[in-house]
Amino acid sequence: MTLKFKFSALLFFFALSLTAQENIFPYREGNLWGLCDEKATVLIAPKYDAIKKERGKGATFFQASLGNNSGVYIGSKNVIPVEFQDLRYVSNNLIIAVKKGADKKEINYLYNTKGELLINQPLSFLKGIKGNDNRYDSSFIIGFYIKDLEGKESLVNLDYYNENKLSYVLKDVFSIELDNKKSKEELAIAYVKQTATSAVETKYFRVEGSQIILLDAKKDSQYIQENTGVKKKKDSYNGYDNNVAVPNMDSDMVAEVEEPRGYSGTGSGSGDGPGRGNTTRKKPKGSSYYKYALIENKIEVEVSNNVTKSKKTVKFTVKADKIEVFKTNGVLTDDKSNADTIQTYFNYVIYQKKNKFGLVYQFPFQKSVEYDFLEPMKSERKYDPSGKNYFKVGMLDKKTKIMKYGIIDVNHTFILPAEYDDIKMGYSITSSFKEQVFLVKKNNLFGLVTENKEFKLPLEFDDIRFNPENQSFLRVKKGNQHSAYISYYSNSDYVLTLLPLYYPYPVREIKYTISSGKKGISLLEAIEYIALEDENGNFKGYANPNGTLYFKD
Repeated sequence: MTLKFKFSALLFFFALSLTAQENIFPYREGNLWGLCDEKATVLIAPKYDAIKKERGKGATFFQASLGNNSGVYIGSKNVIPVEFQDLRYVSNNLIIAVKKGADKKEINYLYNTKGELLINQPLSFLKGIKGNDNRYDSSFIIGFYIKDLEGKESLVNLDYYNENKLSYVLKDVFSIELDNKKSKEELAIAYVKQTATSAVETKYFRVEGSQIILLDAKKDSQYIQENTGVKKKKDSYNGYDNNVAVPNMDSDMVAEVEEPRGYSGTGSGSGDGPGRGNTTRKKPKGSSYYKYALIENKIEVEVSNNVTKSKKTVKFTVKADKIEVFKTNGVLTDDKSNADTIQTYFNYVIYQKKNKFGLVYQFPFQKSVEYDFLEPMKSERKYDPSGKNYFKVGMLDKKTKIMKYGIIDVNHTFILPAEYDDIKMGYSITSSFKEQVFLVKKNNLFGLVTENKEFKLPLEFDDIRFNPENQSFLRVKKGNQHSAYISYYSNSDYVLTLLPLYYPYPVREIKYTISSGKKGISLLEAIEYIALEDENGNFKGYANPNGTLYFKD
């Protein structure tokens, strides 16, 4: 082997060593926690009250707690001592570690999430300064205003684009007061006293990238003059020129999270109705309003229009003892004329006659197929975008007196036959909706079947249910063993599958790796860890998708 080849091989091995990441897990014995590797080999002996993974801080970042003290491990290395009374994560890569003295005064230390101490002195106070670059969220920190234990104040810059390199913009002065009223996007103004008896100096700052730059009053006088006084409104091609040199120190650093919004039909004469898809219906003049009544056991509906002032009463051809009116979901797909306002009727009516139930939803109101049980289905998901109208119907066996359930649409077409002990709707676990999935029960066993009659899970499980805190997977149970039905992204599509093994405890959480979604990724590669809990919902410990448990009772 030549020297050149040896050197190349050494470099290749070194590169592999750097890219290979050791999988480390919190490990529990009894009530104490430590750390172990993927094979459950103990790396840090259990001695802490708790060790938990912090979201968004990396696969090997852990916060350890003992009594009132906390610290940080990265892998099996203790990078922040377990001696702080509070750890505050002020951004995606910064930590304020707090010690509290006997007088309850706080002493602060600034670390990054690599465990490096950024300011090599204790601080009595520090406050993050946000950047206003609209490409980043509110955790984009470009600096800190700090005060040491002697009361000296400083302004430090964290260069976000240069691995958070720290530099002092102002250091060890008596006071710094930022003028939030006069500061602008192009220029920030602060009043500084070097000592208690010195005069107040006016300092000017601006931002380049994520650098806070102190301006020279003489050399930069033209720039300062152009950007003081009344600000001229300027046009902006995009929203990326809104950096503030030193933004408001009193601004909030909490990002708002917007909940997903769902659509539900109005049920008026404006186009809502059963089904999905395009419609050739023209929008009628005004809106139609419906008034329902049960007169002498006959259903009547009065239709009026708020523009044409027309009014018409239509009687159902069937008798009923009770009626209940519901609004449809989704958009009409059938083509109807608007010559008669009655034909813009989009609500559906469930009626009861003795012990039988019927369903009508459009003109003419013909006699319905009647069932022993009928109710509109509601999704078990918090947000279900299907927009379809399905109904649970029951057929009573006269001999056994046992009710069997099925699913119909508004046209009384059976989506699922009436042969199940129970049916629930809304068990799709992918973020992009493709088809409605139903939970079915038969002979005390559960399964999953789609609206196209395809079984996703066979009728062989003792229990199938959503995780109450996270509807991205379904818990399944066979006998005393537990697993989960999950979806992960691979090859530009969702893979739906069971976990390969069963566990003695219910699945609480599934954490996917950052590589999930990569082309051809396997299930074991897609999952970072699985968290388990006991039957009462108490956290039990972590597990590997290959079945290895990282805890002992």
